[in-house]
Amino acid sequence: MKLFTLLFLAFAVHACASEGSQSAGTQTPQQPNSTDVAAKAPEPEYTARSGEPSNVMEFFAVLPEKYFAFESCDRASDKDCAKARADYLKTFTDVSDIKNGYFKGGCDGGQSCITMAIFKRRDGSYLVGVHTENEMIVQFHFLDYAGGAWRDASNEVPDFSKKNWYELPRVGTTMAVFENKLIEKVEHIDVTEKGRKLYDLTWKDGKFLRK
Repeated sequence: MKLFTLLFLAFAVHACASEGSQSAGTQTPQQPNSTDVAAKAPEPEYTARSGEPSNVMEFFAVLPEKYFAFESCDRASDKDCAKARADYLKTFTDVSDIKNGYFKGGCDGGQSCITMAIFKRRDGSYLVGVHTENEMIVQFHFLDYAGGAWRDASNEVPDFSKKNWYELPRVGTTMAVFENKLIEKVEHIDVTEKGRKLYDLTWKDGKFLRK
């Protein structure tokens, strides 16, 4: 009887030890599978340049008089024509489409009209298109702005020519190019108008491509 009791106790102890080891095994934390780790988000294709204008109205706010003069500006008291610029926006704004990077302002008498459109490059900077027009003179500029300085960037427009008329797009990225047709000469000034269409330029991957 005593032998049977000892054998029974030995069997019970062995069984408990086995159960303990199995329980410990099931509580071991599982290592995360590499496929469960979220993939790193890709870097954005375009990034804004800190401190630089980021919409068409901000570019208009710093556009020099070299490209667009304000007829009502009192240059002795109105620094950078800030007041005249604000008055122009209040009086002459036709379209202010910030979302699409487009602005159009009208004109009256000696005050020129202006149309602006911006095109975003891959590095986050912008090519700025400017079209100004008064009773006799039409001008087209394509500009770059960085660090408070403006420079001519017409070399980024394929076959850029003063003999062309560039229709800056309000919607989309296609810019129609027309002949800048001479209609008369007034005291050595060429008076022109939009003539026949020549071709289209499409903004793709941060640059203009000719169709």
